[in-house]
Amino acid sequence: MPDRPSARYRPNLESLEAKQLPSTVASAAGHRVAAETSRQAHPSAVKPSHGYLIYRITNPDRFNSVVKPPFHQVIVQRDQPIPGQTYNVLSVVVRNGTARTFVAADGLEVRLSQQNYTTPILTGDQQWKPGEWIVFYVLTKKYYPVPSQVKSGFLFNLDGARSVAIPGPSGIFQRVKYDPATFARTLDWITAFGPGSQGGAGYKYGLPVTNVAEFVSAKTNRIDFSGYF
Repeated sequence: MPDRPSARYRPNLESLEAKQLPSTVASAAGHRVAAETSRQAHPSAVKPSHGYLIYRITNPDRFNSVVKPPFHQVIVQRDQPIPGQTYNVLSVVVRNGTARTFVAADGLEVRLSQQNYTTPILTGDQQWKPGEWIVFYVLTKKYYPVPSQVKSGFLFNLDGARSVAIPGPSGIFQRVKYDPATFARTLDWITAFGPGSQGGAGYKYGLPVTNVAEFVSAKTNRIDFSGYF
């Protein structure tokens, strides 16, 4: 993945309104969202026996609780952001929890739940190595651009197994002025040290950070939530 400037960059962002910032919802809200997600997302789906499934990390360990930039970043939309415009960022950060290195030829895809097209995760000579994190995001004028905080989000097709990574309250960050020269560093900072991750301290607790996930073989038994469809 390409090198990026220091992760300690502090972007010059407009102050957020506390009443509109879901990233600061207490951990109890995270538990409620997870419970609602488990009940509502694809209740009739049958777990596949092939490919790879996305799981929200609710039981972190010493590997998947360490989230350090720089990250590879994938924008999941066709419309490109306009420099100087202000957007809200919706994102999830996903770890390759397998022992396999994926390449563009593996055909990994992602889309937002309401999109009718898919975005390739890897292109050219890009790789997704074991343990690496990728941030998937959209830039939007809407407050929260998916229909539901508990059953909508980024839909992944990983070697034929389909699952959803639900951003939840941690996944939205408001009013970022888009500058193509600095946005990658801004997104790295939001992901690693922003309010959604509780300044970076929330990853070791699991549930308080709702937009962190990893994927493993569909044959793996996990107690974390996976919305497969």
